[in-house]
Amino acid sequence: MSSIFRIKEGFSTYTDTEKRLAEYILNNRDEILEDSAQVLGEKVNTSAAAVVRFAKKLGFKGFTAFKVELAKDTSVEEVDFDDIIKEEDTMNIMVKKAQAINQKNLEQTYKLINPQVLEDVIEKLITAETIYLFGVGGSGIVCDDFQNKLIRINKRVLFHKDPHIQLAAAAHINSRDVAIGISYTGNTKEVTTALSHASSIGAYTVGITQMSKSKLSKICSSLLYVPTEEKELRLGAILSRNSSLIITDLLYYGITKSDIDQSKESLKTTRSIIEELR
Repeated sequence: MSSIFRIKEGFSTYTDTEKRLAEYILNNRDEILEDSAQVLGEKVNTSAAAVVRFAKKLGFKGFTAFKVELAKDTSVEEVDFDDIIKEEDTMNIMVKKAQAINQKNLEQTYKLINPQVLEDVIEKLITAETIYLFGVGGSGIVCDDFQNKLIRINKRVLFHKDPHIQLAAAAHINSRDVAIGISYTGNTKEVTTALSHASSIGAYTVGITQMSKSKLSKICSSLLYVPTEEKELRLGAILSRNSSLIITDLLYYGITKSDIDQSKESLKTTRSIIEELR
């Protein structure tokens, strides 16, 4: 049983002093790991002896043993993750929530990756005449980042932030090109329209999206999945953006790995001309 659970479980039986200690510990978990019983007692206007007694009441040999167990706790194991943030969250809780949510999302993203599909997509990108990227909003940020990376290793890649210009560019895709569409829902009209056209003329198409029956999933030659985590009403496309960045980074690594020496030369050349601006 975690130390946090023990504190919450017996709250109704606490004296006023013990309630003050419990509330302070719950709101300042990381801080008290550095405190002695005397320091913590001073912070809540009680004695070191009262702190030790409280630790023993929770079932620990003393305050030090309690801190050791507290350090092992995730600090957010009983947080409701239905809402990323709440008005009553302390800054400490908000940071811990973000850490836990992102760690969970990271693990799920890697679990969804099919190495064979990833390798197939990388091979197509290596031989592509031009790589076209399509995405709006948070997905557009991922496209922009991927484009910047590919340009540095001398790959011909096109991405425009304006969705209308994206579609104008899509009109010139040919069968030797690769088109990548990034859409969490898989139903972003600007993306599905572009990918549908690319598919119709024989270009290799790739969708980066959640695992669901969507328009994008029906169009693409290959699919790379991001976790289905975010609600329909989201505080921005945070998790799906992070997952998509992981996937595009892996694609970039794969392309670079195919010819390490040439990639290094391209990066040196890119860096050299940029440094002329300094």
